[in-house]
Amino acid sequence: MRRAGLTILAGLMLCDTASAGPWVRDLGHAYVKGGYSRFAASTFVQPDGSTVDGTDYLGQTSHLYGEVGLAKGLQAVFNVPFVGSRNIISDVSYINRWGGDLNAGLEYGRVLGKIPVSLQVLSKLPLYDNSDLSIYGASASRFPAIGDGQVDLTALLAVGGGVSVGPVRGWLAGEIGYRHRTEWWLGDSSAPDRTYLDGVPWSAQVGWSPTLKGRDMGWAFVSANGIQNFQTDTVTQQFVQANVGGALKIAKGFAVEVGYSAIVSARSSAPGSGINGGLSWSR
Repeated sequence: MRRAGLTILAGLMLCDTASAGPWVRDLGHAYVKGGYSRFAASTFVQPDGSTVDGTDYLGQTSHLYGEVGLAKGLQAVFNVPFVGSRNIISDVSYINRWGGDLNAGLEYGRVLGKIPVSLQVLSKLPLYDNSDLSIYGASASRFPAIGDGQVDLTALLAVGGGVSVGPVRGWLAGEIGYRHRTEWWLGDSSAPDRTYLDGVPWSAQVGWSPTLKGRDMGWAFVSANGIQNFQTDTVTQQFVQANVGGALKIAKGFAVEVGYSAIVSARSSAPGSGINGGLSWSR
C-alpha cells in the first residue's frame, strides 16, 4: 500500500524531519519528490529564543526529498532544502537565503504478522553558517536565521497498516522517537553558549486511497505531528502541527502533491501556517 509522501518543510517552524513511515522500499524501488513550501507568521523566534516582534515573516523552501531502496527491507532517506526567508520590520526587508538543514539517514523495516514496522535513524546537518549574519552588526538580529545551527540525531519507530470500510481503502500510521540535540555547531561557527533539550518527535496520520473505475487516483490524508521536550526552557523549539493534503496521479509513477499545515501550539517558535506542493515520482 502506498502511504502519502508527506514532507513539510515550510521555514523554521514546520517539522524538519523527513519521515518515511513504516513502508520501506526494497532495492530497485524509489520515491522522489521535488517540492516547494511557503510559511508565514506575524513574528519570528531566533535560535537563542529571542522574539523579533513587529515583523511579518515569510519562509519559502525548495527541496528534494527521496526514499531509495538499498536492499530488502532497507532504504536511504534524504531531504535537501534551499531556504529563502524574510522579515519585514518598519517597511524594511531583512532577507536571508541559503541551504537549509539537510536530513539524511537509513530506515529498516519488516512486517510483523500483517503489520509493517520500521526503525529510522536520521541526522540533521546544517548547510549554512548563522555567524555570517554578524557582518550586519547591530542589525544582525533582525535577519531570520536559517536554522538552529547544530546537528541533531533522531531515531523513529513507525507502525502502520491498511484499512478498508466497504469500498473505501485507506491507512493508519504513527511514529514516535527520540531526538538528541548535540552541541556540534556545524551551522554556526561562532559556537554559541547555549544547550538545546532532547525531546520526543511524534506523528499520526489517517489516509484515503481513492479509486475511479478501478484506477488508483492518488491519496489524501489528515495528520498531526510535533515534538515534546523532556524539560521546559526558553530556547528549545516545541510545537504541535496539523496537516491536510493529498496527491493526484497524472501519469505512470508521477503525482502532483499539495498540502496545508498550521502550527496550533508552539513554545520557542512562532505559530503560523503554510502551504506546500510538489511533483513526485515513484516505482
